Amino acid sequence: MKRAFTYWAAVILAAALIRPATVEACGYHDPSLIARGVLNWTYPKALYVGTAVWQAEASGLLPRHGQTPRDLFAYQRLVRHLATLGERLSRSSTAHGQGSSFSMVLLDSMLWTRFAAVPDGYTVEVHAKGPSVGDVVLVTHGKVIQALAEGSFDAAVAEKHGLVRFYGAAASQDEVRNILVSAAGAQDVQATALTDKEN
Repeated sequence: MKRAFTYWAAVILAAALIRPATVEACGYHDPSLIARGVLNWTYPKALYVGTAVWQAEASGLLPRHGQTPRDLFAYQRLVRHLATLGERLSRSSTAHGQGSSFSMVLLDSMLWTRFAAVPDGYTVEVHAKGPSVGDVVLVTHGKVIQALAEGSFDAAVAEKHGLVRFYGAAASQDEVRNILVSAAGAQDVQATALTDKEN
């Protein structure tokens, strides 16, 4: 009897110790909401990107909510889009000169990615801890990255519609803007080369 009591006491104690780690956060303590609040405090008006995405969905510039597939491979697809953007940035920097390093955070997932300028282009670090000192910071959304990677529109259109916001030294912001806009041109050059090769 005593052994059974000790066993069940141990089970209850273990459950009590484990349970707090598995309980979901309430609306007041949701980690993603807290992270967005800190982001908006660090980068003023960063949350405006969310409103801009909603407006772009309503106007048809971006796919409406529910029109994009949600599956187990969404993260892998996003990583592929970020890699594609990095490849275009590398081609563009080769043609126009080395650009500035920058970091990007996606408002929908709070995923940080760092694009580091190196002599032969850019390296892409997905799941970065955050921006490095001196980096320009871009706040945008996963749908915008997909559109940029697929060539639906370029970075200039994205900024015009409020779908990306830049933070950092003004001169560095301009460098990053220029390299992002020219990356769309690098895509066009590659597409033209492929078309010519096929013909």
